[in-house]
Amino acid sequence: MSKFNYPVNDPFTARAVTEPTFEEDIFASKLYVNLDKVRGNEYLSDIKFDLGIGDDGSFHLTEEYVKLIFSGHIGSGKTIELKRLHHELNKPSQYFSVFISIEEELEISRFEPEDFYVLLITKLITQLQEKGISRNTESLKELAKMFFSDSEVKKEISESIKDELAVNVEAGIGFFDFFKIGGSLKNLLAGETKTAKVIREVTRKNLLHLTQLLNDYLSDIRADIQDENLGQDILFIVDGSEKIMFEKYETLFVRDANVLIGINANMIMSVRIDAFYQIEKSPIRFTSRYVVPMIRTDKVENGNALCEIITKRIDFDTFFENKEALEKCIFYSGGCIRQLFRIVNVAIRKTRGKSKINIEVVEAVVDEIGNTLRESIDKSYIKILKEGDFEPAEAKVKEMLYGLLLLKYNGKSSIKMNPILEKYLRNANEL
Repeated sequence: MSKFNYPVNDPFTARAVTEPTFEEDIFASKLYVNLDKVRGNEYLSDIKFDLGIGDDGSFHLTEEYVKLIFSGHIGSGKTIELKRLHHELNKPSQYFSVFISIEEELEISRFEPEDFYVLLITKLITQLQEKGISRNTESLKELAKMFFSDSEVKKEISESIKDELAVNVEAGIGFFDFFKIGGSLKNLLAGETKTAKVIREVTRKNLLHLTQLLNDYLSDIRADIQDENLGQDILFIVDGSEKIMFEKYETLFVRDANVLIGINANMIMSVRIDAFYQIEKSPIRFTSRYVVPMIRTDKVENGNALCEIITKRIDFDTFFENKEALEKCIFYSGGCIRQLFRIVNVAIRKTRGKSKINIEVVEAVVDEIGNTLRESIDKSYIKILKEGDFEPAEAKVKEMLYGLLLLKYNGKSSIKMNPILEKYLRNANEL
């Protein structure tokens, strides 16, 4: 169910729905705008082909378990495209797809690389339970023993759920017991609990053994999934978080890359864009790597698609003086959806419903944002921006890609300066 009746015409609601961090089910609320024609969908077809799916929808089991790295700028639409893939592939004739949002499942501020593997196990189990599959295999029993056998962990779990306790904790806790009595991974790994500490330590020290047990469980349960007509194989789609520290991604996808590659399941894994280029430098190669590009704003159809993203949310006639004002917002967005929302959101704050957004308001907003972007960098970054030779392997370039100071597009010479920052630096005679 939608949070609001779109497009909205109240300035306070308009401010809320244009916040870059605003959360809404854009499919159910009909806010979704298909950008395939303006951004290109070749990469989506390539992903499906990597996963054994032909253009006609036919399914072919992959010869080996593929691991796909998926990236893009903050607010480029990574999560939307991953959810779309999940909905398209999660069907009996193709995959039993397990969609995992790290940000929703875990306390991001406390995320550790070990949590990734625990998350794979627990989300698979809970999703299978929802479909009526709850076979407690020997491998799963051993995994539960690794996590829950410590006496202090048993005590901590017992105390936290004593009113709901339906099992004999001292006799041992299994995954199905834990989830049956209201346990969740966020609770399990939140805070400085003994349970969180033990699970992370056990995972870190026994990572290879844990992945072997996971592989055994995947082998056991794959037949059940096929028998129940839930899918022909298992697919994990993991939506990462921009809030996870770069170093955590580096541990997972560079230092421990062999461990991930050794998991016997097909996986699509989303990473922040600076981590993507760090993974590119690694000698260990994942199956394929994909980037959701920015949308070039120099074509009419591209601008129209970006206009639709805004006018599906807020009423055009209520908030904009003319189309030129919205087109100016789109130009300065650089084709970055997050930045487009930011420009419109600040413009709504400036006008507060008392007047409509015109070109003068947009220019003032852009100057304000440009000043903020300029204050985030020193002259060593200005030097790189002046030279215009943007090598993504360089640390400062990766930082600027992550911070939206540089934007990645399709094609050759595909990294460009953020147009808001470029305008500000030119006006300040720094370019």
